[in-house]
Amino acid sequence: MPSWTSLTKVLCLTVACCTLFACGKVNEKAPALNSTNSHPADWRTAHRVAYRQKPDSCRECHGIDLKGGITKVGCSTDSCHAGNHPPRAIIHPVPFKGTADLNMAHGSLAKMDLTICQDCHGTTGGAGSNPRFNLVYGNLPAGCESSGCHNANMAHPKPWKAHSSSGNQANACALCHGANYEGGVGPSCKSCHTQLQAGLLPVAGQCTSCHGYPPNGSVAPNKSGSHATHLALAGMSANCAACHTGGGSGTANHATTLTVSIATTFGPADSFNGTTCSNISCHGGQISPAWGGSLDVIANCTGCHQSAVTYPGYHTGQHSKHLSVGLLCTDCHDMSNQSAHFGNVTTKLFETLPHTTLRSYLSYDKTAQVPTCLVSSTLPPGVQFTGCHSDTRKWQ
Repeated sequence: MPSWTSLTKVLCLTVACCTLFACGKVNEKAPALNSTNSHPADWRTAHRVAYRQKPDSCRECHGIDLKGGITKVGCSTDSCHAGNHPPRAIIHPVPFKGTADLNMAHGSLAKMDLTICQDCHGTTGGAGSNPRFNLVYGNLPAGCESSGCHNANMAHPKPWKAHSSSGNQANACALCHGANYEGGVGPSCKSCHTQLQAGLLPVAGQCTSCHGYPPNGSVAPNKSGSHATHLALAGMSANCAACHTGGGSGTANHATTLTVSIATTFGPADSFNGTTCSNISCHGGQISPAWGGSLDVIANCTGCHQSAVTYPGYHTGQHSKHLSVGLLCTDCHDMSNQSAHFGNVTTKLFETLPHTTLRSYLSYDKTAQVPTCLVSSTLPPGVQFTGCHSDTRKWQ
């Protein structure tokens, strides 16, 4: 009869054999291994597809939490995954190649949110971390930077006029341009958006991140010109699009000589030649004074009003006769009220009717079948002209 010790040895040997059989049995669910129990040479990229298709197959050997398991190799504790992140789904095919359109598509994905690219292709860190997108990838020793597409320390083209349409700007732009967007490996946003406040991002459609309101400097993008005069007019407050239609931030014409484009509300879009405007309603269809020049809108009436039959011409009624005897426009018309003079420059209509600017001592009567005027016998102080008729005369 065998001893207890012999039975114990036999039992242990049986258990050991069963265990070895189990470990040596082919695991049909696990990824293929070569003769040295290693994954194939292309596993660095191929494992991503395998994980997406059968994530549990990785857990067979690397553990439920993918921190090592029987392999003692964790998926988030080695240098494979930037930042020691656990495996996760990625937003593009791997390898990212194929048709020309597909190769180009990675730029669109990066534009959606650059922080996603940073996870695998750049050094880690938050705002102001100045990541280099140079982690080794495939046969690219310096990752994106050795692709021939990206220069060092540059995750996007330069200049990048379409950057206003990028996604997750608060976090993505801050990576390189600093926590307050005041500079890092990328320049300060204020180098272009000169009026930008620290910690704030430019907002598309709001011109004041680059330009003063009104622009008040001597160099672009804050040249004063005649901005203050125009913005002070009724209906023009914050109406930059009146003269810069289609030239706002993010457009192809922004920051070019084509930025000035007059809205069709006022006249032809090509009416500005770089110095003056022409054929637009706010200057009465006449050639405007030079941009940045001066115009005395109270006294220099002929700067806009010419001797013509059509308004705002003055070759109507008795204008020519009165001017021939030396009268000035301002002797009869009070133009000191600017809001009345330029009633509403945002339309082609002239809401301010000429007779409403006539001085009270002319006693102009528009209710008569033919309008008449009668100069009062006692003129107010300061009126220089003499010799006006003392009786009522018809204007036409």
